[in-house]
Amino acid sequence: MIKTWHFALLAIVTWCFTSYIQISFEEYAYVYVIVTILILTFFFKEQENIKHISLGLVLVISFEFYSYSLITERLFPEKPAYFVNGLIFVLHFITDLALFFYFKNRTRLSITFISKFQPEKREFIYMTHADILLVGIYFLFIIVDVSAFIENLIRNMDYIFGVAEETAKPYWSWNWIYQSYPYAKAILLAAVVTVLLATVYVERFRPAPINESEEDLTPKKSEPQHKS
Repeated sequence: MIKTWHFALLAIVTWCFTSYIQISFEEYAYVYVIVTILILTFFFKEQENIKHISLGLVLVISFEFYSYSLITERLFPEKPAYFVNGLIFVLHFITDLALFFYFKNRTRLSITFISKFQPEKREFIYMTHADILLVGIYFLFIIVDVSAFIENLIRNMDYIFGVAEETAKPYWSWNWIYQSYPYAKAILLAAVVTVLLATVYVERFRPAPINESEEDLTPKKSEPQHKS
């Protein structure tokens, strides 16, 4: 029981610390997450599930980071802020939705991949605590993305929908989600890193799966044991 509380306390401290780092680094937080996940994958290569989870995160977050830079610096640097912000919210929504469905189906996808390329490791693929928790975290990501996008539409309805200024003016101050958006994303992204770290720690104590050959040699309880 004491160890459980110590583990929970350590997880909370890690979450708070990574949240602080995310908020401090702002747009560079993506680089931090990618580096952290790659380090985890390198040092814990025997954990096949962590490798697959990390690979999915790295690919999608890298795409998100590149697309964000493309939108803000190359494609639409001169466009109005409401237009660029809307595209960014849509980009975050698409990538978060992709990761939501990836983690929801991660076990099945991993088994399909392993069965084709590394069938000898099939017994090492199973649903981890991270799969369940990350589905919930990315569902929260999606709620934040949709809320920010809707708020952007409401705040700029005169520019986007051509609504009369008198009607739209009371909503110009609606920026609560916009102001808290970076902090919400940072806290949730820190939760992703914390879940990965916690899962790596917990998986170290999981008993290794028994190979079919070993299972055949193991005496069944129902079989009588004869002394020689």
